[in-house]
Amino acid sequence: MNLVCQFAHGLTVPEALKQLMFCQKVKAPLVAKVIRRTANLADIRDGFQPSQLERDEMVIRCECWDLHITDNVLFSFHPLNNTTATTTTTKNRSGKKLRRFSHIRLVLREIDFPTKILEATSINQKRKWLERLAIAREDYEKARVEKEELEELERLAAEVAEKQRKEKEAESAK
Repeated sequence: MNLVCQFAHGLTVPEALKQLMFCQKVKAPLVAKVIRRTANLADIRDGFQPSQLERDEMVIRCECWDLHITDNVLFSFHPLNNTTATTTTTKNRSGKKLRRFSHIRLVLREIDFPTKILEATSINQKRKWLERLAIAREDYEKARVEKEELEELERLAAEVAEKQRKEKEAESAK
């Protein structure tokens, strides 16, 4: 899990999702799902589009870890022809059962494009950040237009519902 988190370290959200789509690690879909959900929450709560967000570097290094807990247990054996609910332990088959679980704390932050452009050391890096800025602006404009359309449709639906309610009251008054 930690390798997958480090693999997508420092990338913007769309780039991280693209990279994790082709990653061969078992936990890559889980990390992609966490990133996608966090980006959706940022869109819902704060109105940030995924192209405006990047992963916070410090959090991934500190907060993504694997915990290995071992228990001394006996492996149990269930024969197919056993009709009773009891389980028998196999002969000389004791050992440690490994239970793994991980903790991911993902923090996304808004990309400060002017600072990134000024910090770029080469022309190609500046061009890359300018392209990302253009993509982020396009995504923001699309989201703004969709939000305005949705608000307009909700307003029209409320007007139609109010009109129907008034008509129903007028009919019941007759």
